[in-house]
Amino acid sequence: MTEHPTKSELDNYCRRVLAPANFLSVHRHVITCAHCAAQCNAPRQLSRDLAHLQEALVTEPDGTPYHLSEPEIVAYARGGLDEVDREIAESHLGICSTCSSEVHRHAEVERIGAAHSKPSEFSSRQRFVTWRWRVAAAVLGVAVLTLLTTWLLRTRPAEHKDQAALPASAGSTPSPGAQVQSFGTPEDSPAEAVRPKDGLPNTQFAIVLNDGASQVTMDNQGTLAGLEQLSPRIQQKIKVALQAGKLEQPAALGQVNSKPSTLLSESGDGLPFLLLNPLAQVVRSQQPTFRWRSLPGAQSYKVIVTDADLNEVAISPLLNTTEWRITQPLKPGGIYSWQVTALKNGVAVTSPALPAPQAKFKILDHSTLETLQQAERAYPRSHITRGVLYSEAGLLEDAERELRLLVRENPNADIARRLLRSIRSMRTARSF
Repeated sequence: MTEHPTKSELDNYCRRVLAPANFLSVHRHVITCAHCAAQCNAPRQLSRDLAHLQEALVTEPDGTPYHLSEPEIVAYARGGLDEVDREIAESHLGICSTCSSEVHRHAEVERIGAAHSKPSEFSSRQRFVTWRWRVAAAVLGVAVLTLLTTWLLRTRPAEHKDQAALPASAGSTPSPGAQVQSFGTPEDSPAEAVRPKDGLPNTQFAIVLNDGASQVTMDNQGTLAGLEQLSPRIQQKIKVALQAGKLEQPAALGQVNSKPSTLLSESGDGLPFLLLNPLAQVVRSQQPTFRWRSLPGAQSYKVIVTDADLNEVAISPLLNTTEWRITQPLKPGGIYSWQVTALKNGVAVTSPALPAPQAKFKILDHSTLETLQQAERAYPRSHITRGVLYSEAGLLEDAERELRLLVRENPNADIARRLLRSIRSMRTARSF
C-alpha cells in the first residue's frame, strides 16, 4: 500500500474489524508511516483492548457471566492449583468481586482450621495473607502486558513486524512453538494468525495449534489439516468446535441430569452429605469408583447402586472410607443411580434422599467406545481430538484433562482457553 489508508480504513483497523488481507495491508503501512501510526496509537485504543480482555475474563463464550467453580475456588485458597489454572484464576479474580469474596471466605476457613493443626499453621496463614497480593499482581500484569504488546507493535523494526503478522512461507524457519497473534475479539476478527511449521504452504491460517507431536491448522475457508486419518464426521466435529470456540452440551448428559422433587411434608434439601463422583456424567469404566464427602460422626457407610428400573444391582460391604470401587461390571450404555447410607449413633442417614435429585450416571456404550478407540489409535497424542470426542461422549473429566494439556502446549492460543472454559462450565452446571 503506497497511499495512505482512508480514515474509514484506519478506523476499522483500530477496531480490528478489517478482513484478514486488508488488515495486513493496512498494518504494513501503519508500522512504516509515522503519520498514520500516530492516528492509531491513541490511549483510547489501549483502553478498548484492555476492556476486551476484561470482558473475556468475566463472560462465557455465549455471553453468560463466568465465575470460578467451588472446587476451583477451594483449590486456589489452598494453593493447590497448577501454574496454568492459577494464572486463569488470578486473572479472573482481579476483576470479579464475587469470586474474590468466595476465595477470601474459604481462605478464612482454611486459616481457622489450620489453627488446630500445627504442621499446616504457617502455610495456611501465608496463603491467606498473600492471595490478595497475587490478585493485585495479576491485574497489574494484564495491564502491563497489554501496554507492552502495543508498544512493541509500534516501535520494533518494520521487517520484524511483518514476520509477526504474516504466516511463514514454506521455506522459512518456524518458532519453537505455535505463537498466536489475536487481532481484537473473536467475534470481529480472524481467530488466530500464527506461523506454521516448515513444509506448510504460504497460506493465511485462521488457527494453528500445537497438538502432541504435530500441528493442526484451519484456514480462513474452514479447511482443517493435520487430522486426515479421522473420519469426515469427526473432522467436522473438531472444525465446528474450533469455529465456535466452545463445545456443545453432550446429549448423553440429558439422560443423567435429574430435577429435585417437591415434598410439602418435609424440609431440607435431601443432602445430609454430598456425593462427589460419578454424578450426572458418563463413565468409561464398567467398574467405576464411587466417592462422597464424610458425614461428621459417622461410624460406617454403605453404597447401593440401582438400575433405571430401581432394581438393586450392587451393594457394598460396610465401609469406613469415603470411596468404593464396584466389583461387578455394569452394563455398557446402562443408566444407574446410587445412594450412600451412613450409620451415625445407630441411626441410618441416606444421601441423596427426597427432595434431592437422584445421583445418576451412564456407562459408555460400545459404539461410542469403539469410535473413541479408533481415533485414539489414529492420533494417540492429539489433545484436540480427544477433548472434542470425550466431550461429545459426556466424558467431561477426561475432556477437561485433554484440553488443559492443549492449553499447556499453546499458552498464547485464546481458542484453546475458550474450549477449556466451555467444558468447565458444563461440569459446574451438573445437578449437585
